[in-house]
Amino acid sequence: MSRVFHGRPLVLVLVLVRLAATLCVASIVAACSVVAPSSFTGSSAPDSAGGPKPASTAPSVPEVAHPWHPGMPQLGIDVDWTGNSQDSDAVIRAKAERIIDYAIGLNANSIAVSFPFYTDGITSDTLYANKVTTPSPEHIAIFLSMAAESHIRVTLRPILNEDILVQQNPLAWRGSIEPASMQAWFASYQKLLLPYAKAAESGHAATFVIGAELNSLEGAPEWPDLVRAIGSVYHGELSYDENFDSFQNHDTNLPLSEFGVDAYPRFQLSDSASVSELTQAWETWLSTHNSTVLHKAVLSEVGITATSGAYRSPGNWLGTTHATIVPQIQDNWYKAVCTAFSADKLVGIYWWEVSFDANPVHPAEFLTDRLTFLDRPAQHEISSCFASLTAQDNGNP
Repeated sequence: MSRVFHGRPLVLVLVLVRLAATLCVASIVAACSVVAPSSFTGSSAPDSAGGPKPASTAPSVPEVAHPWHPGMPQLGIDVDWTGNSQDSDAVIRAKAERIIDYAIGLNANSIAVSFPFYTDGITSDTLYANKVTTPSPEHIAIFLSMAAESHIRVTLRPILNEDILVQQNPLAWRGSIEPASMQAWFASYQKLLLPYAKAAESGHAATFVIGAELNSLEGAPEWPDLVRAIGSVYHGELSYDENFDSFQNHDTNLPLSEFGVDAYPRFQLSDSASVSELTQAWETWLSTHNSTVLHKAVLSEVGITATSGAYRSPGNWLGTTHATIVPQIQDNWYKAVCTAFSADKLVGIYWWEVSFDANPVHPAEFLTDRLTFLDRPAQHEISSCFASLTAQDNGNP
């Protein structure tokens, strides 16, 4: 089915204009032409002198209208980046530009980039980057350079892939690993992280996450040495992202005082729950912590499968891969979260997720993902939420 672009969100206009030229240069397609902005807006695109732009002029780089600064909420999307060994540097650059433009079109001032690393099993003390699916530090550096051009804040989030864990035990996950040697595990982890921390430093990433959802390791005595090692090469903000159950249980044994929450609270609410009921459930869940905690917390992942029954288990993506998609379930969740976030004045919020490979202009390939907000009503909720929160921050309620 063909798509009509008149009246589609600004995000698609930004993506189309900027990406068309980049894809030609990257030779991603055999032949293409740059589509002028007038094709979408119905007006000419004058240069600074008022005349028409020369055909050879590259499109300007879209920039965040209100760049993040300390004291401003981080308003972001989570980009899930599983690497592709066929991607050249030019292709990485094109994809980075495309997803950054998409984020800017959603009124985001921040992006969190999550990428996988691997282990050999539940008791393994070996960690490694997969040469095919883990983006290299060099490719991360390309993304950071593109982000710097657009003045968008970036958090880097290495996250342990769970495939081998689930193969060994369907109930296993990254928060239940039991390394045979804790010392060896942390030594391997440090070796893995250091090149990415150096890329984060060189590329001016605002935050580097040294661990995510590692519940079973949170009290390990090896964390301080790891923090010092990473801090010796990276001088931005170090953070740890805890799972929602640790947060609701008031876990005080985290490796760092700076923290995020991968927020998938489970509410015993039916599909017919109103936005008001969902908002109340979120506010109640957050209110078990005092304002001192909330005012330093980042919702590092917030998402829900667009499926029936998701309010009871919003992160159950494995169990819903073939479930009927119900966009309203996801849409109402997003509305409620935005209201609760605004009321409690947390540090930041990142919506989970969109694939690094996704093309927002032609999203069909990625819409089988029950968790993504791409091309669903929730996408509009993100844009509206971020526009409202930015206005509040600028003193325009």
